[in-house]
Amino acid sequence: MLDSSPPTQPSQTAAATDPALTQLKTLLTRVLRVTVNDGRIFIGTFAGTDQPLNILLLNAEEYRLGVEENPDGRYVGQIVIPWKIIVTVEGESYRENRQTHDQMFL
Repeated sequence: MLDSSPPTQPSQTAAATDPALTQLKTLLTRVLRVTVNDGRIFIGTFAGTDQPLNILLLNAEEYRLGVEENPDGRYVGQIVIPWKIIVTVEGESYRENRQTHDQMFL
């Protein structure tokens, strides 16, 4: 006999209190630096992720490190970076009660 009940989904309150999700939400609209496995670096405004955790950046610029590469980079606009090629994700982290900021590695 087939079960006609709808699939169960995680409760809204469980998702809202998940520390990883809360931390991810704090990064929204922050400028992130994403390094991928071929050495390219993308710097742009974090707009979110999709279900497989690919990263969406807005107003992004691409930089290639090397002697013959353009040091100014190139504007790529909106970009989705596949999670499989991401090596590091960095963003500015502001500490409370301090005037300085440092880098945060995810």
